[in-house]
Amino acid sequence: MLVLLIPLAMITGVLRGRLQRRNDAVADITSAWGREQNLIGPVLGIPYQYKFKAVKEMPAPDGKMERREVEETATATAYFLPEMLNMSGDVQTQMLHRGIYNAAVFRAQVTLSGKFMPPDFDALKVGMKDVQWKDAFVTIAVNDLRGTRDAIVLDWDGTAAARFASSRLHDGRNRVARQR
Repeated sequence: MLVLLIPLAMITGVLRGRLQRRNDAVADITSAWGREQNLIGPVLGIPYQYKFKAVKEMPAPDGKMERREVEETATATAYFLPEMLNMSGDVQTQMLHRGIYNAAVFRAQVTLSGKFMPPDFDALKVGMKDVQWKDAFVTIAVNDLRGTRDAIVLDWDGTAAARFASSRLHDGRNRVARQR
């Protein structure tokens, strides 16, 4: 039995080497195309200001430090999902080759359309005077932009503009509101 383990170990080594070469070939092919694509969004982000109380040490008239409660203002962002979202796409697949190895790649033209309802800041207990409408933004996240060949274009109510990669969704202070 021990004698039979020697050829088995040799075959296992050959298989590992071929699997590694295959993985390298597929990685080489797909490096120019991008990896698996995930599309997140659109999400409407609207900054707003809020007030909160904080305790700070301040100098007293006698020169000693005393703790006082002060009111401060900060900015956060409320995020809203679309009430309706439609996604359509046209996908063509293609097989590319490196030596004896194959990898499937694809091209897709994806169109998103949707409708946002007017944001409800009452649910967040935010006054309309505190909402910073001029700084509102729409976020669409794509995980690997190497796979995009053309600019991502946002058409907001008939006004089209090319957009660049950016995401503001990962700020821990922000609140998320869900439209009903």
